[in-house]
Amino acid sequence: MGLIDKADPIVLQLYVEPLQRFRLAARGHGKVVPPESHRERVETYFDPLPFWYMPFEEARIDRSTFPLHALTQRPMQMYHSWHSQNAWLRQILGNNRLFVNRAAGRALGLEEDDWVWLSSHHSRIRVPTKLMDGVNPDTVWTWNAIGKRAGAWNLNPDSPEFRQGFLLNHLISELLPSDGGYGHANADPVTGQAAWYDLRVRIDRVTPGEARTTAPSFQMLEHPASLGRPPGILRYFAGADREGPSQ
Repeated sequence: MGLIDKADPIVLQLYVEPLQRFRLAARGHGKVVPPESHRERVETYFDPLPFWYMPFEEARIDRSTFPLHALTQRPMQMYHSWHSQNAWLRQILGNNRLFVNRAAGRALGLEEDDWVWLSSHHSRIRVPTKLMDGVNPDTVWTWNAIGKRAGAWNLNPDSPEFRQGFLLNHLISELLPSDGGYGHANADPVTGQAAWYDLRVRIDRVTPGEARTTAPSFQMLEHPASLGRPPGILRYFAGADREGPSQ
């Protein structure tokens, strides 16, 4: 059928022997063992069989203060970063919103297209929202990599990426909340992958009169002298001319 390039069987390992070797090393077996301060962590989480545990950050914060899970993902049409430099796609998706369950949003007093402060234990950002039915009531989500620092990509200073686009990155700490011991990275203990999906947040409505622009907002990047100014009007295959782009 051409779906796979080989006829070899695909084996899914339920029991992962390399993880068990790490666990045994943490118990003192073998010539190479983890430092004493990390042995308990390795023995606990390098389990050769799948098991569930509460995310580290979530276990160290007040979950009643930050009751919502926050997820971020790439838009399908902009999965690779260079896609978001496509002028046509930018007209379709030049900014992102925080998607909130409609019933949960109404309970918080949100209206359509409201602006809110989204806070984690680490920081907070000001973002536009969109109410929708197709999201878990305990979860909010948004597209990733839409928000840009003003001046980036040679875009117009009033571009929606600067004023209405945002990133959840500002809410995600590099380190786990302190428990008085070693400062572990906010990451998966086995792979080291950053724990982007472990984020817990709170929504607060903006006060009347607050700016309807995303925050934080940083000083605009200076325009390099070697870079030309963008055209005021951008057209692609406009009209009857099909030989190439015109501006």
